[in-house]
Amino acid sequence: MSGDFRTWFGEQVLDHDLTVTSLSHMLDVYDGTIEDWLAGRSVPSPAECMQLAELFEVPFQPLLRMAGHTT
Repeated sequence: MSGDFRTWFGEQVLDHDLTVTSLSHMLDVYDGTIEDWLAGRSVPSPAECMQLAELFEVPFQPLLRMAGHTT
């Protein structure tokens, strides 16, 4: 799992003052999924990366790279 994604994602959650529950509702995933991303146990799918890119208003391709889906 990419440590870069974990760090970036944790910063985004804090910077946007989000909770695990609020973010899970926005993305339509389980709270545990968000917790796994924050803990570095898993990364979002490419489709979830697209949702995150839109939510946090960041470019999609670098986010895919951080999550380990592209090189």
